[in-house]
Amino acid sequence: MLLVPAGTSAGLSMFLFAALFGLGLGGEYLIIPLMAGELFGVRTLGRVMGIVLTADGVAEATAPMLVGYLRDRTGNYGVGFTLLVVVAVAGAAAIALLPAAARSRQLAYENR
Repeated sequence: MLLVPAGTSAGLSMFLFAALFGLGLGGEYLIIPLMAGELFGVRTLGRVMGIVLTADGVAEATAPMLVGYLRDRTGNYGVGFTLLVVVAVAGAAAIALLPAAARSRQLAYENR
């Protein structure tokens, strides 16, 4: 709702929010198998997606409980959301390192 102009009607605001949210979520779930196939190859795509989607499911189930627990202990959501940001940045850094690792493995394989 923060991206929708404040002067629009409630119905239009909800429609625009749903459209933006759907595009973002759809793009995320589309790019995951594409990146996995590019980085690890299509022969192992099933195994990689099994690991990725299992980790994603566990994180989506436990993160809200952890944030709620931290909110109960500290009295605000700051600690929980800061933890989520730190984990997201660590994940982004790990993903940024993957292509270099995949290229170096490919080069090592070709130079044997």
